[in-house]
Parts: sequence; structure tokens; C-alpha cells
Amino acid sequence: MIEPKEPSMTFSFETVMPSARSHGLDLEDSSSRSRGFPRWSILVLLVLGGCVSGPSGNVPDAPVPAAPRPTVDVRRPTEAQAMRADEGRTLINDGAPEEAIVVFESLLDENPSLTVAYIGIGTAYDSMGDAIRAEPAFARATRLEPRNFDAQFGHGEALRALGRFRAALRAYQQALVVEPDAADALGALAATFLELDLARSAIAPAERMVELRPGDGAALVNLGTAYMLAGRPSDAIDTYEIAIEMVGNDPELIGNLIECYAIEERFQESVNAGQVLLAIAPSAIAWERQGRGYFRLGDYDASVESYRRAVEIDPEYWPALNGIGVNELNAWLSSERTELEAREEAASAFRASLRINPDQPKVVRLLTTYSL
Repeated sequence: MIEPKEPSMTFSFETVMPSARSHGLDLEDSSSRSRGFPRWSILVLLVLGGCVSGPSGNVPDAPVPAAPRPTVDVRRPTEAQAMRADEGRTLINDGAPEEAIVVFESLLDENPSLTVAYIGIGTAYDSMGDAIRAEPAFARATRLEPRNFDAQFGHGEALRALGRFRAALRAYQQALVVEPDAADALGALAATFLELDLARSAIAPAERMVELRPGDGAALVNLGTAYMLAGRPSDAIDTYEIAIEMVGNDPELIGNLIECYAIEERFQESVNAGQVLLAIAPSAIAWERQGRGYFRLGDYDASVESYRRAVEIDPEYWPALNGIGVNELNAWLSSERTELEAREEAASAFRASLRINPDQPKVVRLLTTYSL
């Protein structure tokens, strides 16, 4: 009879923690291996011997971390400060900018980082026409809050008033980054491009402003001027004609329209517009333009008379003197050089023009060619 064997009681670490090596964990350090004593055997003995236990119930709990403090933007006014800032703006609107400045400065005494106070001071000085003092206030506001539209736009206005046009362009562009469809900033940007003789760059913002404010006559005038200076007289004429219906017979606008008519060789319309201009704002320039229009229409008597009226207003206006000279020269040549008085009138007008502006090679050539 075969006796049953007692089950093996051989202890194997692999039976207790079979996953140690299977998970890539090496529980033997090099020093224990060198002594031939597995490190894990100590852990086993400690566990089996009850020498390792869980934490004692007497161990105090770890302290609970304090709740984070709310972030406070010192550039923002409190409710009370915002009300006082509103009072300052009301004072500006009521024509009391000096009192408004006192209000805004008192706010800065409480908090020197209040953007709204610097904008208020800049706006107050701007309303007084003092761009020199307005500019640093707006500049400080832009440094505190680069993405504040009012700060950037106000800074651009102050810089433009000081004649710092390129810096003003940057300020307006920064303002438009914040509010891309701000019509006032678009119009100011276009006008500044025109002041820098960058008419082509002015067209895009001017067109966008007209899209946003189709009934704004000033916006149309701005756009028409951009078209004219960019060499697009036909587009300028269309825009100016609409603008006149909104702003009325503005002398500068009509003068620009006359120039565009002349460029497009629409001389009758040029003369018609010239008559309107002369009725509301006669000037040497207006009469000289009218003289050119009549000349191109072949009405030489009306042309020379217009040029003479220009010289009566301004004897130093040499383009009108040249107009007289050309008309009289044509009269002399048309008479087969028999009208000597016309010849003398031509020579006299050309010489008077050269005394005022000697740098006229074409006039010099006429004098020498015809022995005037």
C-alpha cells in the first residue's frame, strides 16, 4: 500500500509575488547579490514576523492646503473708482476738462496702475487741444494694457496731432487688432496714410469704413481722395459725386472733382464744376483751373480772361501767368505773327513767371524758340 505524500510546504517567493519579475521589476540590488543574500528575503521575513505594520492610528493627518487667493488685476478700478471715472468723463463732455483731470489724478493717488485714469487724463488734455500732454498719458495706458482699444486709439490721435504719423499708424493698427471694425480707427488710419503720401495703402481701410458707414460723407471724401492720389480718377469721380450729395458743395471736394474731370478729359464737366466753385469760394487756383478747362474746350477768350482773374487775386501765382502767356502766344501764331501786341503780352507773362519760379525749362524753351 502506497502511503500518500504530505503536500510540499516549500516556500517560494514566486508564489507570493509572481508578478514582480513578470513586470520587469528587479528586487535585488547589486550589493545583496554580491553577498548571495536576496534583498527580498528580508522583506518576507519582516512581513511574516509582523515587524512591518500599517500606519498607527495616532499619526496626525497631513494639513489641508489653503485655498488659492483670487487674482486681483490692479489695473481694474473698484466699483467706487469706476463711478468716479464716469464722473470724470461726464466733466469732459460738459466742457470742464480741468476738473476731470483732478478727478482722474485722485484715482491715480489711490492706485497708480489704473488704466482708465490715464485714458481719462489723455482724453481731457486732447479735448483742450493739448496733444503734448495727452500723448504721455495715453502712452502709459497702452503700456499698462496693450489690448485696450481706447488707449491705443487715443494714443494714435495724440501722435497724429503731433505730426508723428508713422507712430500714429502703429497705434491705430494696434487698436484695430483689438476691434477690427472700429470705423473711427479705420478712417484715422486711412487719413494718416494719405498724410504720408501712401495713397494706395489708404484705400483698403477707407473702403472698409465706407462699408461700415455708407451714409458718412466724410468717409466718402476720404475714399475719393485715396482713389485720386492713387491714380484712379474715374473711381474718385464716382465717389466724390456721391459725397457731394451728402456733404454739400465743399470747396476742397469740388476742387478735387475738377482735377479728376480734367484728368479724364471731361472738360465740360470740369468747367461746370468750376463755376460752382467760383460762386462759393473764388480763388486764384479756382480761376486758373477754369482757365485750363476753357482752353481745352477751345474757348480761348474765356480761358485768358480766367487766367487774368487769377493773377488779379494773386499776382505771384505763376501757373496763371503761364496760362496768359500760352493764350497770347497762340493768338500771335494764329494771326500769322502779325498781332505784335499778343507777342509782347506772351513774352511779358512768361518772363514774369520765370522771375517768380526760375526752374521752368519749358517756359525758357518757348522764349528761345519763338525769340520772345
